[in-house]
Amino acid sequence: MTADEKQEVLKLLEAHERTIAVCRACAETTRDLAWEVKRGSAPPAEALGATADEASRVLDELGQVELMLAEMKAALW
Repeated sequence: MTADEKQEVLKLLEAHERTIAVCRACAETTRDLAWEVKRGSAPPAEALGATADEASRVLDELGQVELMLAEMKAALW
């Protein structure tokens, strides 16, 4: 494997690592919110706004990862 190929594989692995971290964060946030609601309370509006902002940032990052993966797949064919 050439150095360039190794670099591309590393980028792919890092993208997967970021995706897993994002999925974990989303699952943890969903779980925590569900527990709050189950207990009969809700986070303050500021906390929900911060969560919505972070979710938007994560969705943007996932879109970038999707583009990178599509480009890598296209390069293989």
